[in-house]
Amino acid sequence: MRKYMIALIFILLLSLNVSFVFATANPNVIIVNPVSDSPVYSENLLISVKITAPATIKVYVTHEQKVVSGDRTTVTSSVIGTADDFTSTTNLSFYTKKVENVKPGDYKIVVDTINTEGTVIHTNASLVEVKAKEDNPADSANSESVQSGPAQFLRNLLKIIFN
Repeated sequence: MRKYMIALIFILLLSLNVSFVFATANPNVIIVNPVSDSPVYSENLLISVKITAPATIKVYVTHEQKVVSGDRTTVTSSVIGTADDFTSTTNLSFYTKKVENVKPGDYKIVVDTINTEGTVIHTNASLVEVKAKEDNPADSANSESVQSGPAQFLRNLLKIIFN
């Protein structure tokens, strides 16, 4: 009976701390650009984050590398550049950052919301695939649906603001 009670208390304690282990997305933080799961045909990433409540965020980019060996796939992440902190004191702020010299591959934009003690309380993430400029289907009939750079940024920004 004693082992059963210890196991029950342990499970209860673990379930109470799940929010700290698995941080949920902050509804007041929106990654506007680049759009999640979209291709980017550029050597630069223009990151834009919309914040609709006072908060402190930390923004960084990781390069996601997949290694397939047989039936096993391993993903390793490495941080690109530096992590930037930004504090918003108003109900509407935008944070922008340009990451230069990005090679083709899969990247994750991560925005952590940080409390006053410096602990991460929310995590928003967006996956994006960077492709070489030469692979851009700009001459095809679908070029309107696939945009990169400032035009895509403005389109996404307007879509987020007016939705």
